[in-house]
Amino acid sequence: MSALSPLFLWLIPLAFLPVIIHLLNRLRYQTVPWAAMMFLRSADRDASRRAKIRQWIILASRCLMLLMFLLALARLQSKGRLARFFDSGSNLVIILFDRSASMEQLRGGVSGRERAMALLEQGLSELGPGSRVIWMDSATGEMTPLPHGIELDRLPMVSETSTSADISAMLRAALQEIARAGVNKAEVWIPTDRQSSAWLPDGANPPDWSEWAGINTQITLRLLDVAEVVPDSGNRAIQLMEAPLWDGETLTLQMRLLRDTDQPETVPVQIEYGGLSLREEMLVEGHSFTWEQPLQVEAGQSQVHALFSLPADSNLADNRVAVSWVDHGATQASVTVNDVYVDSIMKAALLPQPGLREIVDPVLTPFDQLDFKVAEDGAVLSAAERAWVEQGGVLLLLPPEEALVAVGEGNEGVAVMSWEEQNGVFATEQREPLRLDLVRVYEAVTLNSSAEDTRVLATLENGDPLLVREDVGHGVLYRLATVPDPRSSNLDAGYVLVPMLQRMMMQGAEGNRLSGVQDLGAVVIPETVDWESLDGEGASPLLHTGRYRHELGVLALNRPLQEDRKEELTLSELEDWATPLTFRTFQDHSRVDTDLNSRFEFTSFLSLVGLMFLVVESWLLTRNIRRPSKSTTTWRSAA
Repeated sequence: MSALSPLFLWLIPLAFLPVIIHLLNRLRYQTVPWAAMMFLRSADRDASRRAKIRQWIILASRCLMLLMFLLALARLQSKGRLARFFDSGSNLVIILFDRSASMEQLRGGVSGRERAMALLEQGLSELGPGSRVIWMDSATGEMTPLPHGIELDRLPMVSETSTSADISAMLRAALQEIARAGVNKAEVWIPTDRQSSAWLPDGANPPDWSEWAGINTQITLRLLDVAEVVPDSGNRAIQLMEAPLWDGETLTLQMRLLRDTDQPETVPVQIEYGGLSLREEMLVEGHSFTWEQPLQVEAGQSQVHALFSLPADSNLADNRVAVSWVDHGATQASVTVNDVYVDSIMKAALLPQPGLREIVDPVLTPFDQLDFKVAEDGAVLSAAERAWVEQGGVLLLLPPEEALVAVGEGNEGVAVMSWEEQNGVFATEQREPLRLDLVRVYEAVTLNSSAEDTRVLATLENGDPLLVREDVGHGVLYRLATVPDPRSSNLDAGYVLVPMLQRMMMQGAEGNRLSGVQDLGAVVIPETVDWESLDGEGASPLLHTGRYRHELGVLALNRPLQEDRKEELTLSELEDWATPLTFRTFQDHSRVDTDLNSRFEFTSFLSLVGLMFLVVESWLLTRNIRRPSKSTTTWRSAA
């Protein structure tokens, strides 16, 4: 039992004020013996005894009424069985469970996912019998009602995965469910390791929750913080940075090894390839090590499938990378820009190579044979263009020359302030970053970045987007704010434009094919297709990395690269993220049974009891008032 306003507890002696007043009033009167009254009191002794009892009850009611109001002002709180007796808990509890790869990091010998389950089990045991619990996990996004007393480790939606998490999308779905349920009180429990990529994917700005501030439900976000425990050391992560590069004879892979230490060590990398098991010894000196891994392809061989793995460490979810390459023929791209100079620059940047990459005439080549297209931005996409993008095509739209306006002061232009360098078209290439810091923009248009499916990949120093990405069906639509013309920008130098276009073209070549290399969650997995894991039993193409064979070929699925980002948000940053929703955190794992338990405040209950004593006192006072008799007394005098 505790009090939110303990100052009022010091006023509890005031509850005896009616007794003090009663005693003071008795001092005002002096008892004078009178023979006649002594006989009258003896005759009405029983009535007098009842009157005294009634007066004492009135006095006690007044004292208890004052006591109840003082305790109510002190805002008493309790927990455990006493709280559950008076309160049924939240009407609705929604659990947003993070099953991303980062939650498999060991902390004190226990993974973040297992630690989160322990916190949840304790919290569920403290809920009142009237609470309804709904479970939602990051891997499936499905909401499942949980019965009381269920053991979480027996649920299929708590197992480990190599997927990513989007807490913003999950919370939005939870708020919609709360609004639909129409309950008075609801809580959203979020066990998490505070990894920034789960809360702010691709470095996005915090979402706006103001639309939910006026809802008639009292909503509380409860953060079950597993990141307070320091992660175990010795973790390594292996990544495939880009899709395999094919030069007609050799398949080259861009690989990277990440570590949580900078001490030099030799790391063994196991490679399963072509029925063989090879072992490479990598001498690593820093936190990050990038290398090119060539795989020889025999003459006439059109498919290569490989698996890279590291020894077991403190996070098994980031120790494997799957590779699948299928020769689908030359990648075809088209460029349709009215400006002759810009058109030639874009075609040169795509660097055609016979048998690998081709620049085709969009008039002579059907839409469905194109992988990548560059065109001028119109008001709206044509029906044919949208259908092609939805089916897996990649389209880059450049602003028309007449729409460009000068930016910056004088001839200085503006620089690029920030860009997404973890993955995507501006990702770091080997050891050197993509030099967007050297880009200058002199003329640009203002791109619309407020659409729900639009993501800003690069931002100018004036705050305007330079490049935005919009997911359209299974394809991607890019919009660039400027053009590679010396009057508009220095993109024509090529050190940024060439890798950007090649990555877009490669992305279009992958399209929606059920082969090659994809991130988990980035490709639609048809339910009608039978999948066979090539790397072990029990693996699922929806949840786990690896190679999967199906009737159309072999698909390699890897965890998203953002899962290897170790940046953590602070608690104050998470509170800003949740503004204006109520946000509470629970960190002390040694007292998890008290922290997770919802405290019940007795203010309303005590006020109700005080009113009951007031009613009792009023009723007793009315009983003490003598009412006039209905019969009239007649005085007669003797004659």
